[in-house]
Amino acid sequence: MKEIKLRAAAKINLSLDIVGRREDGYHLMDMVMQSVGLADTVRLKKQPEQVSVSVMRDGLQVGGIPQDDTNTAVRAARLFFQHTGLHEGCQIQIEKRIPHQAGMGGGSADAAAVLIGLNRLYGAGLSPQQLAEIGLQVGADVPFCLVGGTARVRGIGERIEPVTPLTVGHLVVIKPPFGISTGEAFASFDRHGVAMRPDNQALIRAIGKGDLSAMAMAMVNVMEESAGHPEIRTLREELTDAGARATLMTGSGSAVYGIFASELEALSAMGRMLGAGKTYLTVPVPEGVQIAETL
Repeated sequence: MKEIKLRAAAKINLSLDIVGRREDGYHLMDMVMQSVGLADTVRLKKQPEQVSVSVMRDGLQVGGIPQDDTNTAVRAARLFFQHTGLHEGCQIQIEKRIPHQAGMGGGSADAAAVLIGLNRLYGAGLSPQQLAEIGLQVGADVPFCLVGGTARVRGIGERIEPVTPLTVGHLVVIKPPFGISTGEAFASFDRHGVAMRPDNQALIRAIGKGDLSAMAMAMVNVMEESAGHPEIRTLREELTDAGARATLMTGSGSAVYGIFASELEALSAMGRMLGAGKTYLTVPVPEGVQIAETL
């Protein structure tokens, strides 16, 4: 095998709580996360000892995303080779569909795909736990993106507990014209604190029943209050007016999504929301990374 192609699924937060902070500065999280069908395509080709990356969207180079050693996919590859002791390399080609600075884990999804792809491409035989340990060095969302589906995620992202999968609903995701830096979002939260918190136990029960109304009652993202963008609340209100059964900002933002009971309702809402930003129609999916092709 010389080449492998993978689909790297975006994620949304069905909830996000910050429950503490470690002495080293890392925030302790308690979240319910969900993989969705919106995905990047990651192609890996063997090459001697060098790691290179190109990032494209609709056939054009993507601006604002590093295409050097600071790229999460490159970091994942270098850590993989360092961990395995393999003196090899790879060419990474990423076709972006997941929006940047949206809170949808695009960089983490790409890193997860690289780890799974290289493990398969080079027959390294690393276990899922070993891949997760490498992934955590790249970013807190990478361990979840390796597993995907529906899960409660705690600690700094390393404690993943799969729960009953979310199988209902069609999602309309809106990425407004502005992005939000994850680091700045956490700093803002530290300054402002929070008034409301999610009820993750109730949320997990509602997911198991497929009860969108009960889910909405339990869904809170504590970073939304401190995001500093009133447009986010406006987008949520507009999605609700368009028929969404539940809405939330995902991750540290800036993307907002609404969950609709049917595809027809979701498509109708998309038509009403076209001026709000880049819009995406997607659904929950059961895995984070999928191998699409091997050559």
